[in-house]
Amino acid sequence: MQGIREDRLSNDRASRTALVLALGLGLVHMPGVLPAPLYPVYQQTVGISDAMVGVLFGTYVGGVMIGLLVMPWIARHRYVLVASCVLSIFGNVLFLVADSGDDLLAAHFVHGLVLGVFTGVVPVVLADFDVSRMSKLVGRATTSGNAIGLAVGPVWSGLLLQYAPLPGRLVWIIQIVLTAAILPLVRLPAGTRSRAELAGSAVPLRTTLRSLLLGAAAYASFLAGFCTFATGGLLGSVGSVAIHSLIGVENGFVTGIIVSLCFGASAVTGAIRARGSDMAVVRKGALWMAVGSLLMFGAIVWASVILMVVATLVIGCGQGLAMQGATQAVALRHGPASTGAAISVFFILCYLGTTLASLGVGSVIAVTSLAVTFNGFAILMVLLCGLAMVLSRTAVRPTTRSAVAGG
Repeated sequence: MQGIREDRLSNDRASRTALVLALGLGLVHMPGVLPAPLYPVYQQTVGISDAMVGVLFGTYVGGVMIGLLVMPWIARHRYVLVASCVLSIFGNVLFLVADSGDDLLAAHFVHGLVLGVFTGVVPVVLADFDVSRMSKLVGRATTSGNAIGLAVGPVWSGLLLQYAPLPGRLVWIIQIVLTAAILPLVRLPAGTRSRAELAGSAVPLRTTLRSLLLGAAAYASFLAGFCTFATGGLLGSVGSVAIHSLIGVENGFVTGIIVSLCFGASAVTGAIRARGSDMAVVRKGALWMAVGSLLMFGAIVWASVILMVVATLVIGCGQGLAMQGATQAVALRHGPASTGAAISVFFILCYLGTTLASLGVGSVIAVTSLAVTFNGFAILMVLLCGLAMVLSRTAVRPTTRSAVAGG
């Protein structure tokens, strides 16, 4: 009886820890998309250009990648997430008092660094818990915290911008308060795997990269992930500026909703188990993203809010399907000991898509225009998604033939 009580208490503590960490992960995801409805405001108050918006988001992505790279060396420290929350508060303060492009650059980089550390550390800690013994609420929170943060961020920021006092600043004050509230609770539990243990189970990076870029299925998965991050990065960076400047949406709340629809649809679709093989799911996701990108092209050409709403929903559904199929494909092609490392490296590679959508688009805007660059990027996504569909079809042909031959 005593043993059962102790197990229950231990499981309750693990559930609370898992829930807090998942909520923390969602909270630190929000600053990456909170500025989306604010970019048009920053253009008026700080004087940043359309191209600078892309650079800002690219700086954020750079911070994320650096955070992911340094994570293995700091993951063993119990207070690493506490320190990350302190750094996140500093980033929020930078946003709150920003009066120049340099302030915004620093704020984006700091928040990217925090997200990279959280994204790397939290899954490692949650992997030590038996999520199957936790409540459904906790189980869903641990797998959906980041998606919830991305989906809620733009609409929350837009709501406060449009209808609350201190427009463009209240959102950061609330973010500071929430982060400070969760700060004492994110100390890692005793027994978290040390750096030595993490290193002992690691697979050489060169081996992992080679396996991720070998064969048609691997390239189809990479392109699906690349396009997922690229379309999300486009909407998260210059998407709000395009909606404001090219379509004529003046209401920041509406802009936030349109951007949030993409991330929300991605989260919902990704959580629903799709039927079919991993390559079939990749192909469906790529098709949806291609159609959504074409609709996005049309939305800019005809300045149609309705088309943009449909486009973000369709792209989001495609993102969820594409990442579900791609991560399944990566997991199936690696043993249990290397699956975690392979998926981590896969996500880092996918961030190249976000880099293209921010720094690449920002650079092209500087020499062309927002409309030309945005639509050109949409067409590029259609082509890359089409290539992913072709490769995914090629990857399943050998299996189909052998099945026929065997029959």
